[in-house]
Amino acid sequence: MISMLTMLLYLGLILEHRTKIQAGHLPRPIIWAEPGSMIAIYTSVTIWCQGSWEAQKYHLYKEGNVNPWDTQLPLETRNKAKFNIQYMTTTYADTYKCYYESAAGFSEHSDAMELVMTGAYTNPSLSVWPSSDVTSGVSIAFKCSSSMGFGRFILIQDGKDSFRWTLDSQRHDNQPFHATFVLDTVTPNHNGTFRCYGSFRNEPHLWSKSSDPLVLMVSETKNQSPTHTEDGLKTYQKILTGVLVSFLLLLLLLLLLILIRYRYSCKKKANASVKNTQSEDNGELDSWNPPDKDPHGIVYAQVKPSRLRKDTTSWRPKETQVVTYAQLCSRTQEYDNR
Repeated sequence: MISMLTMLLYLGLILEHRTKIQAGHLPRPIIWAEPGSMIAIYTSVTIWCQGSWEAQKYHLYKEGNVNPWDTQLPLETRNKAKFNIQYMTTTYADTYKCYYESAAGFSEHSDAMELVMTGAYTNPSLSVWPSSDVTSGVSIAFKCSSSMGFGRFILIQDGKDSFRWTLDSQRHDNQPFHATFVLDTVTPNHNGTFRCYGSFRNEPHLWSKSSDPLVLMVSETKNQSPTHTEDGLKTYQKILTGVLVSFLLLLLLLLLLILIRYRYSCKKKANASVKNTQSEDNGELDSWNPPDKDPHGIVYAQVKPSRLRKDTTSWRPKETQVVTYAQLCSRTQEYDNR
């Protein structure tokens, strides 16, 4: 009896070891979702699990659960099965894995797949600094912000499932909750449409609505480094420009001084001419009578020259003409009657 039990135990160990070896040769399944792993609320999604031609059943389970969440028979191709979700709700937002079983045993588990439901909360806003149109090699920063107290923000790029960036949110003073995603060196490979979402830490599979799309355009950097000749020409142009400007300023200053001096000289000459004219216009004929002892009673006259002024209002120098005026008083000589 004891030998019989020993024999059965030995056979069991052999069969178990054989099963493990066969199971180790089974291909590892692949899991994915259509149309994607980010599904809007109330829309349908299909989870696929692809394994081996030897598969007899496919099992889908949520991470953290022991028992399978669903089991499906393989399709006609037998190397894959699908799990349909007609309406996406919070119940289905989770992390999934799949495996299959065959006559040789059970396969390994697939990689984990996160199935995210979007549209659970209002959308955040997305901006970029310094601009959405930049050249290759510069650094840019995406900022995702919201007035809701999201614990995390997620930045994605349309068409690139591998680009998914998650950061914890921050808040300073009374500013909105936000996260800043910095790309130190952008290239044309970053061209595309970016969006961001918000989520809470205790519900990482429930995301907000998408932010408005932001299109990033990265152009190639042109080699515009100046040569030594170009540097010399630019320096020469700057020096020449400075000299010309200085010369023009000096010339204007000189013309201004000449104009001021000329006007002052004209004004001085005009004042002098007015004074001379006034004194000459007041010229009088001085006369005097000789003493009565003059036997002839001749009248003597002293004539002063006077100048005739033609124009006193013009700024031009005055033209004068010397005119001599004389006023004579004739008297008849009285002769003693002889």
